[in-house]
Amino acid sequence: MATNNKTDALESARTRLESALSRLAQGVASTRDTVSAAREIAEEKMALVARVTALEKENLKLHEQVAAHALIEPAGDSGELEALRAEKASLEQNYQLLKRQYAHLQDELEAAEDAKSAAWGNGEDGSATAELEAENAKLKARVLELEEERMSVRSELDGAIGRLETMVGSA
Repeated sequence: MATNNKTDALESARTRLESALSRLAQGVASTRDTVSAAREIAEEKMALVARVTALEKENLKLHEQVAAHALIEPAGDSGELEALRAEKASLEQNYQLLKRQYAHLQDELEAAEDAKSAAWGNGEDGSATAELEAENAKLKARVLELEEERMSVRSELDGAIGRLETMVGSA
């Protein structure tokens, strides 16, 4: 009977050990997924920051070019020039709006990252992670929309600058 008690105790210990190892493996897999997701988010954030920086540099360059052309006042077609200036002001407003939206989305993304890490740290179940992933997907889609809008504004700005250069060149 002592042998049966030892066997039962060993079997019970083996079962507890297997259960603990299973939970540990699940925790490691969950941590690995979380770290991977955080790394992807960080890489996307760095790419977006690089894009915004490049856009700001190009915008500064364009402002300098427009300022240089503005110093040379053409003799005629001041109405067309005023229309171009109004269009330029509109495009600059759109650009500033896009920058604010980007900053807002970046803040939301950081909040989602914080919430995800807090949810994981509190041991919440996968529903919080699923919600955060859904929010992350929505934010990524919105960022893509903003990038498309930025490209549209950029092409409009390029067109306006081209017309301004043509007008200045012909004057």
